[in-house]
Amino acid sequence: MSFGRREVGPEVDEQELMNAFGELIENKYRSDFEMLSTCEEEIFSFEVEWDDLCADPVIQGHLGDNLDRFMTVAERVLNDRFVPYMANPCRLVLRLSGLTDHHKRRLDSLRMRDRRKLFTFDTLVVGRTPPLGYLQKASYACAAKGCDFVREIEQRLARQRESPGPCPKCAERFLSGMEPEEREIAARFLPRSSYNLVNEDLRYIDVQYLSLMDALPDADGPWSLGQHVWTAVVDEDFVDAYPIGSLVRLHATVHVDHLPERTFDKDTRRVMILRVEGIDLLDEHATHFDEVTWTSEPSWR
Repeated sequence: MSFGRREVGPEVDEQELMNAFGELIENKYRSDFEMLSTCEEEIFSFEVEWDDLCADPVIQGHLGDNLDRFMTVAERVLNDRFVPYMANPCRLVLRLSGLTDHHKRRLDSLRMRDRRKLFTFDTLVVGRTPPLGYLQKASYACAAKGCDFVREIEQRLARQRESPGPCPKCAERFLSGMEPEEREIAARFLPRSSYNLVNEDLRYIDVQYLSLMDALPDADGPWSLGQHVWTAVVDEDFVDAYPIGSLVRLHATVHVDHLPERTFDKDTRRVMILRVEGIDLLDEHATHFDEVTWTSEPSWR
């Protein structure tokens, strides 16, 4: 999933990960690139099999340590490798597919200790919001006369927009000529920098909140539903792709969010929310609520 990621800095093992994922894409998915070369969609979900990722020891190490970091780096590599094949403008969004039974969980079993972990859930979509816009990246230009400093900041979903802080170029001019001791003290009281948003560099993406319940298929009889309704966030071409009543298998990471109805800023209560990294059909022959038999008529209808 592409929203809410932090830009990755120049770390020692980043190039190793980029090389490993680039080789995987060239060796396993080149034919997919060739088929997508004439794709007319502006955004396209590109699925990568979990087993393929785990087969490479370099990639496997990053999957467990920091999935967000892997998804950020891998999606960048994916689009860089796709450029030579691309006949029409198209941005690929990395999606995970084919997770193992080891990842399977029920929504109703989730607890706070599960945050940041990746699981697979068999679910029924029981509600959804209209499509929403989300400012994913903001670009700020220092407003000081003669300063050309620009900073890009990846923004978090449903949070106050993060500001860029002091301009380093203006700060250096302010501190220049000071003695080390004076400089150290003055650095704590730098003048507030003024910025302008660079409208041309703003990046918005579409997001949507889905309301979900556990869908529990039984090979010998009717299906049943879980007890609670949970919230998941989908983005890009997943938005409006799954109507109410859809039976889907979600591959998602567990995150923590504020209570939507909180009445004060420092409310310590939190809710769990799923960030969807991939979606598979729950059953080849059952993709909608009306196509299966349930133990009882659920209350959401």
